[in-house]
Amino acid sequence: MNSLKSFERLLNNKCDIYHYEKKSISKGYGLSSVEDGYPDIPNLVNVKCHVHLETINVAQSEPYQNVTARRKVDFPLGTDIRLNDKVIFEGVAYYAEVPYTVRNHHIVVYLQRKDKDSYGEH
Repeated sequence: MNSLKSFERLLNNKCDIYHYEKKSISKGYGLSSVEDGYPDIPNLVNVKCHVHLETINVAQSEPYQNVTARRKVDFPLGTDIRLNDKVIFEGVAYYAEVPYTVRNHHIVVYLQRKDKDSYGEH
């Protein structure tokens, strides 16, 4: 029980989670199309978590540099975090890799930042 209370004290950050989804969009005249993406409003708001330091890798290629950034994040057990979810932390968009449960105690997921969609619009 003490380890659970200690873990809860570790959760010193908050983030918003957007689930990747497919939607059927009506085009009128009986026509529709399927579009996928993220909702305008987060599915989960102010989710308690612990975000570890960001790891940044830079690879030089012509004509641009390729920058990748990853963060490890701990969530309480039962948090609805999924592969490809968009996670907004401190105004930056990250995308979830495969989440995994650690000893039926908490969830760990690595988040990856994508250059073109990381800052600004969410």
